[in-house]
Amino acid sequence: MRWHDLRLLPGATTVWVLAVLGIAAGTQAAIAACAVLAVTLLTVAVVVSRPGFTHLLLAHLGVVALAGILLFPALVRHDHANDQLQAASEDALIVEIGLTLRADPAAPTAGPEWSRAGLQVMARTLPSRARIGDEEVRLPASVPVLVRTSGDEAEQQLAQARGGEAVQARGKVRASGGLLVLSVTEVRSIPARGPTALAQNARQQLRDLARHNTRHLPSDEAALVRGMTSGDTHGLGDRSEEIMQRAGISHLVAVSGANIALVLAAVIAPLLLAGVRRRPRLLIAGLAVAAYVWLVGEEPSVQRAATMVTPLLIARYMGVRASPVAALALTVALWSVVDPVTSASVGFALSALATAAILIGAPPLARAITEATGERIRTVPALVLAVPLVAQLACTPILVTLAPEVSAWAVLVNMMVGPIVGPTTVIGLIALLLGPVWGPAAQLLNTVAAGGAHLVLLIARTADALPGSRIPVPEGTTGVVGAVAVIVMLAVAVAGRRSVLVRWAMAAVLVAVTAPGLATHLPGREAPSWTVAACAVGQGDAVLLRSGSTTVLIDTGPAPEPLRECLNRLDVDRIDLLILTHPHADHIGGRSALTGPRAPAQQWVCPLPDATRDVAVGSIPQPVTTGETWQQDGLALEVLWPPSAEAAQSAALREDGSGEGDAANDCSVSIAATWPDGTRLVALGDLEPVAQRELADLQPGPAHIVKVAHHGSRRQHDALYEQLDPALALVTVGKENTFGHPTDHTLELLGAVGAQVVRTDRHGTVILPPHDPAGRVGDADPSGPHGPGEPRSVGPPR
Repeated sequence: MRWHDLRLLPGATTVWVLAVLGIAAGTQAAIAACAVLAVTLLTVAVVVSRPGFTHLLLAHLGVVALAGILLFPALVRHDHANDQLQAASEDALIVEIGLTLRADPAAPTAGPEWSRAGLQVMARTLPSRARIGDEEVRLPASVPVLVRTSGDEAEQQLAQARGGEAVQARGKVRASGGLLVLSVTEVRSIPARGPTALAQNARQQLRDLARHNTRHLPSDEAALVRGMTSGDTHGLGDRSEEIMQRAGISHLVAVSGANIALVLAAVIAPLLLAGVRRRPRLLIAGLAVAAYVWLVGEEPSVQRAATMVTPLLIARYMGVRASPVAALALTVALWSVVDPVTSASVGFALSALATAAILIGAPPLARAITEATGERIRTVPALVLAVPLVAQLACTPILVTLAPEVSAWAVLVNMMVGPIVGPTTVIGLIALLLGPVWGPAAQLLNTVAAGGAHLVLLIARTADALPGSRIPVPEGTTGVVGAVAVIVMLAVAVAGRRSVLVRWAMAAVLVAVTAPGLATHLPGREAPSWTVAACAVGQGDAVLLRSGSTTVLIDTGPAPEPLRECLNRLDVDRIDLLILTHPHADHIGGRSALTGPRAPAQQWVCPLPDATRDVAVGSIPQPVTTGETWQQDGLALEVLWPPSAEAAQSAALREDGSGEGDAANDCSVSIAATWPDGTRLVALGDLEPVAQRELADLQPGPAHIVKVAHHGSRRQHDALYEQLDPALALVTVGKENTFGHPTDHTLELLGAVGAQVVRTDRHGTVILPPHDPAGRVGDADPSGPHGPGEPRSVGPPR
């Protein structure tokens, strides 16, 4: 790569940043940032009286100004369309709008069981006429919305639509965390006409045939084969998807530049062997790329890759060698001004950053590796190592915003699956093309490709079970800034590798960064001392009980990352018993954190038929009912509720206004835990009032500590808490949750029975000391460094 290849990069990057800023914060923020940049560059040009440097600054400023002529009107149109839908959300108006579906509608896979009804799909509004309330307006730009069905009729209508189709939808819009959610009651297809209709039908038939020709394979392998070839991941299990994401290979099912490069190689190589001349060869390759883009649809990553490869193919057709970096810069700038929403998407950003890192960063890093090893690692092996490393590093600042953790094995996993992915993808593509004409051959090739997919999944699962597969990093801005700082330091280290000063500075940084982590593993270090720990995992439950070397975990919270961070902080390296109180995502969603040494030795679940489905890996789950006991290292557990699945279902039917819509809450495994010193804890899961009343009738007896039911919701049975008479009440609840938990009614109830309230939304992860944790054991009058019953808190609230 030559330096003049980078000439377009600063201006294109600036335009891209302005587009992302405009979509995220509004047009005014983008204009203000552009004005500050212009003033800064003009000031520098005046102060630095060097004609060449001034000419360079003004040239980049001119590029940004020209792009701004197209960009800012596009941002204004987006703001206007978004404001109209936001106003409809605030006024609860019915809207009728045109949409383009971005994928096939599917049932939600996250959230509580009762929220998984219906279908959902991401869509983009059509820039056309729309009706909002009684007014007919024009939406001047495309806005992303999440479409969810409301009612059986809408679900049946949406189920008939497929990705890429245009539909007319009627429903209500609501804003949720920066995302517009459209709850539709009616969906009508907008028929396509002419060549567009033929193309859509042909594409859908080809994708349906691919699903048909992979139906004989295991679901994960079949979905991975289709995902690597056409981006269709229908049927890929949530667990496999999570494991691939943690292992750093989720990009395999996001069609991008690597797929287009494989398509080009698969077309050009045989044409070269056949002696086809350059121009016809490139023309055929260009048509193949266009056909592939048509097949996979409108994924931002593939749009970026296709736009980038087009000028490169045209240049080669004309006999000119174009710069890939310049083509990437032109692509980024073009999409920023034509479609700012696409350029601001996560898929586009990951694709562009990874490509830029490979083109710019991989060659110098490979040279540094070769030099550092005294040329024992040659250029090609060094590039094999450098390419996944720089791509992973470049994407890390964005990835940590999605999941605040990194894997030490991501680069190694990418190196190991690299030789498998290419042949698997090509075989899958051949099977895809053979499907319409020779089904048995297509199925045979898909079976061969599934072998490669199985190896990929096996490597990912093995890496996920190793120590270091989930290294927690700070969330939000802190994590992003930290990731960028690491990238900058590594760039400085590579660029200045021959400088003694740089080497010493990097050594000092490494010592400063790694010393705190290594200190936790030094011999003789005393582990945190605690008996009960309520982890701050957001709006969900994860409570740890400890006695001696025995650890019991009650629920896992809604996601693995916060649970893993809590277990790391508390030095929990094994789980003797996992109690999954009931099958709702806020109680079992973090179970994938329990792998390897932390895989539970035993598991208890409630006796509902579906409770054994979503459990942690390892031991076989055991449904438990009232009277079940367990004891280890002096910690004795007794199941207080439910007496049976039928009793839980009966209680659920008699609940008034539960809103959950199933029997899971009233099947919550409620336990009493007793320590050798007599301390007694009762954990109530998410029991509703009827089940609480029936539990009170069973006379559970007093408790020193109670884990309050259902995150402190209003739905409590006062007599149960009066009978338990706790000294300390643990409320596991998410910070600024939308449910209003814990309610004033529940806090007043706990105050009336004399319980001190500890809340994870305010106190973060709370640990109770091993001696007299509740501050009242029998007739003892506790005193100590934390005061009577005062808990210790570690970590910020979530």
